[in-house]
Amino acid sequence: MTPQLSIRWLDPTGVVIERLPDSVLVRIRLPNGEVYEDVQFARAFPLSHANEYISVLRREERDKFVEIGMFRTLEGMPDDSRRIVDEELDRRYFTPVIEKIYSLTEEYGQHRWDVMTDRGRRVFYVRNWRDNVHELSPVRYLIVAVDGSRYEIRDLDALDAASRAQLERLG
Repeated sequence: MTPQLSIRWLDPTGVVIERLPDSVLVRIRLPNGEVYEDVQFARAFPLSHANEYISVLRREERDKFVEIGMFRTLEGMPDDSRRIVDEELDRRYFTPVIEKIYSLTEEYGQHRWDVMTDRGRRVFYVRNWRDNVHELSPVRYLIVAVDGSRYEIRDLDALDAASRAQLERLG
């Protein structure tokens, strides 16, 4: 028989999330008095519901995490706590948005992207176009580089004509 899994829903209004003194580690205090240190946050649906269904994980062993619970939303969370959660999620899901494509060439069987993003100019490589460029909608794409970093084209139609022409050459 398969065990039933249930989600422990957390109330964002009563939590306190803080950084441990002189550390980058994060602690969460739940309204019932439970305290967990060395917690991380993860999005259950990072692309479709980025600000909903946020999982809270605590480190159990070196590279093993166990879920404490999940927030349906972060609405109502105290501002200081919300700021820390947002910082942690931004760090975990760092995905620069491509605003312009300077060049898109092939080198040694990989596509070399030279782009301007909302985080500055970047050069990265993509292997196997079909497996690493994901269409999220007809105008939105997620690109996974060889090094595992991710980039997003939020609106293909918003790119300038020269950038769109670079992409069409690969089409």
